[in-house]
Amino acid sequence: MKEITDDQLIENVLANQIPEASQEESKPKKKQNNPLAGQKLSRLPGDRSSLLTDEEKQESASFDKANHVSKTGDNIFKNAEMREGWIPVDRSIMGLRSYFYPEEWQFRIRPATVEAIRNWSNIDENNILVIDDVFNEVLKSCLSIITPTGQIPWGNINTWDRFYFLLLIREYTFVQGEHKLNYTEDCPECDNPVEFELTSSSLMYEFPDEDIIKYYDVNTRTWIIDPTEYEVEANTIRLYLPTLEKDANMKTWMIQRTQENPNRKFDQTFLRFLPWMLPKISKDMDVAKKQIKDAQIKFNSWDMEMFTFMNEVIRNIAVTPSQKLVAKCEVCGEEVTANIRFPNNVADLFNVPNKHRKFGTK
Repeated sequence: MKEITDDQLIENVLANQIPEASQEESKPKKKQNNPLAGQKLSRLPGDRSSLLTDEEKQESASFDKANHVSKTGDNIFKNAEMREGWIPVDRSIMGLRSYFYPEEWQFRIRPATVEAIRNWSNIDENNILVIDDVFNEVLKSCLSIITPTGQIPWGNINTWDRFYFLLLIREYTFVQGEHKLNYTEDCPECDNPVEFELTSSSLMYEFPDEDIIKYYDVNTRTWIIDPTEYEVEANTIRLYLPTLEKDANMKTWMIQRTQENPNRKFDQTFLRFLPWMLPKISKDMDVAKKQIKDAQIKFNSWDMEMFTFMNEVIRNIAVTPSQKLVAKCEVCGEEVTANIRFPNNVADLFNVPNKHRKFGTK
């Protein structure tokens, strides 16, 4: 039997893990416009029928006709009724974040399942790992990505879009507007209470500058940067978008390493760079160990100038979600900000309000 190298093993495992992604990257595609350079953001074609099976086309058409579902802007849920089915998301409502996905990708969502909501009822808001797992379970069961070559895993979603899609799914689950996430903050100018509502459309993001976005290749979802343009002697670097799949596999790797050695300490700076350095992180932990080890060797080889440059690059190319919401005071017109929070706790996201008479006092 012919032996293969570690690099060949990694390549084979990852190719089998998400074949659709590698197929997509191999196809020549037209270049998309840069939305930050004054161009209109490219969107999915208006006719999405080529991405669906005949059965899905018929199901979608029947539902849209019966319920007058709008697929544009913030009216995506208007007059919709909760159902066990999928609706396409108009990518225009994502704003500039849509640019970081191939224009052929179509996102579809459905209401949270009973199983997903059941997990929320006993969520421990103090356990970050549990919250992370439950978040991912909702996305796994309620979000799909359709491409011309077929469906690809939900984990291809960019890390910064996770909470956005969770809120979008929540709004479709509670389609009549019930169980809103509202809270108030006093206006700093006139003390008038200003109401905030946490929704997918209320989230704000900080984007790369206009003169930086030119380095992003939308077809391969990579950043390609030549350090010599910034007087740093190094070869051209290629960086990859952080995704939910990479986050999940990194977490599994960290848990396994901690189980092997409870006293193990992780280099938090390296972990911040890691999702950008690798196109994928394998679910196979033996392969993942080799990938991450190679990445850390490369990370440790950077001198001070290269590390400083890479730190600047990562900070500037990331799409950064804001931790605040903004609203205008109706009395004095002052702009008021408030930290994103949940009125009670994180379980409120998918806890269904009771309609029956309360049983007991507990």
